[in-house]
Formats: sequence, structure tokens, C-alpha cells
Amino acid sequence: MSEENMNVGENAENAENTGSAENLGSAENVGNTERSNASRIVTEKIGEYSGKVDGWVEGALGVIGNRPWDSWLDTANGYISRLLPAVIALAGILACLTGLVTMIKDDAPFSLVVKQLFVLVPAVFAMHLAPKALALARSFIEKGEPAVIRPELMYIMKVVCGIGGLILGAYLLLNFDGALAVLAISVIIFAVLMVICLERPGIVGVKPGYPVNCVEEVIALVLFPIRMVIALLTLLIGMAAVGGLVYGVVQWFDSGMYAALVFGATAIVPFAIPLLVYFLYLVVVFTLDFYRAIVSIPRKLDELKK
Repeated sequence: MSEENMNVGENAENAENTGSAENLGSAENVGNTERSNASRIVTEKIGEYSGKVDGWVEGALGVIGNRPWDSWLDTANGYISRLLPAVIALAGILACLTGLVTMIKDDAPFSLVVKQLFVLVPAVFAMHLAPKALALARSFIEKGEPAVIRPELMYIMKVVCGIGGLILGAYLLLNFDGALAVLAISVIIFAVLMVICLERPGIVGVKPGYPVNCVEEVIALVLFPIRMVIALLTLLIGMAAVGGLVYGVVQWFDSGMYAALVFGATAIVPFAIPLLVYFLYLVVVFTLDFYRAIVSIPRKLDELKK
């Protein structure tokens, strides 16, 4: 074979190889483009569905949270504070009368019958001091320095405790045939209250922000449920007092002396519980402040060295 023919064959082979390489490269580029488009479409779909989920969650929280709860709570506290003395007075009178009637029926000694009248004395003090004890407990939040919790954490708490609590309460109601109805209702009420307090953090004396250190953040988180109880204390006390009156009337037909004890507790609890909450809060805050002081000692020593 001549040298010219060999060169022609080599050129043809090179051209064929070049064409094959170009075709392979073109096919590979097409494959990469298709994979890139598919990945982009998947990413867009995920973002779209994520946005829908965010919208659903925000809407579900908004159904509960986007209400003027703070003004409603102020109104309820005002009415309860004015009506509570009357409820306490009625409970004290019913406790005294129920005890008198029961002792007379049981032929109790005259001295015990007369002593039963002194039940009205603590009721009078409770009637006068209960609104002031409630105001004393609420002053921690209304007059104190607001705690700081990260807004991201507040949102997580709102979703987990709010929507998670509602789902858990519904699950308990549907799967236990009313056996855990009280627990399920309590969980649902707690979830709703958490959403309200986190949507309106000023109710519990909290504001979104970034604590100066981890100790302050831990203290704010520990005190959050206690602050929630204090903020709702007037409402809870009012409901408990009315419930005590109703329960005492129901028990009146079964046991007169037991009903008298229920009425007596109803008269005293609205004064005793706020004081107890006040002192417990003092103890908790003092303990946390003491812990804060101990933790800050190394930092203070370092500052003195510098």
C-alpha cells in the first residue's frame, strides 16, 4: 500500500474518531442539561410545597393568635377583680349558714354553733385583700423588667406547643373513647394559651430579642410558664371561685359539713393562692439570681485581672 493511501486511511480514521468524540461530548452535555433541569424542577417544587406548608402553619396559628387577647384579658381581669369580693362574701355566708344548719341538725353543743359564726371573719379579710393579693402577684409582670427570648425560639415553641398540643389533644380524644377526656381538654387549653401568650408576649412580660448570655436565656425559659400562670392568675382564680360555689351547692344535698368546707375554701383560696404564688415566684427568682451571680464570678475575676 502506498504512503498516500495510508495517510488517507489515517485521516479518515481520525475524522471518524473525532466525530464519535464530538457526538459523545454532545450527548453528555445534553444529559447534564437534562439532569440540571430536573434538579431545578425538583428544587422549585420543594420550595413551592414548603411555602404552602408555611402558609398553612401561619394560618392555623393566626386563627388563634391574631385576636386582641391582651385587651380582652385586661377587661376580664377588671370585671373579675370587681366581682371577686362579692363571690368571696357569698361563699363565706354560705359556709357559715351551712355549718350552722348542719350543727343544729346534729345537736351540736351551743358553743360550737356560736363558734361557727367566726367563719365569717377570715371571709371578710379575704374579701378585702384578695384583689390586692392578685395585684401584688401580677406586679411582677406589669412592673418588672421584661424577659428576653429569641424570636426564632418563640416561633418554634409556638408551633410545637400550639399545633402539636392541638393535634395531641385531638389524638387523645379520638383514640381513648373519652377515657382521657379531661387530659385531652387540658392539653388543648394549654396549647391555645401557649399560642396566645407567644403571639402576645407582652401578656407574660416577655419580648423577642437576643439575651446577653446563655444564663439569661435559661432563666427566661424557666420563668416563662410561671409568668404565664401569673398573667392568667386573676382569670384562673375567678373561674375557681365560681366553680367552688357551684360544687358546694351540688354537695349541699349530700353532706352539709363537706359543703361548708367547700364554701370555706372558696372564700379563702382567692386570697391565699395569689400570696402563695407571690412567695414561690420570689423563691424561684432568688434562686435563679443566686445561680446567675455564681456563674458570673469567673467573668468578673477575668475583668478584674485585665
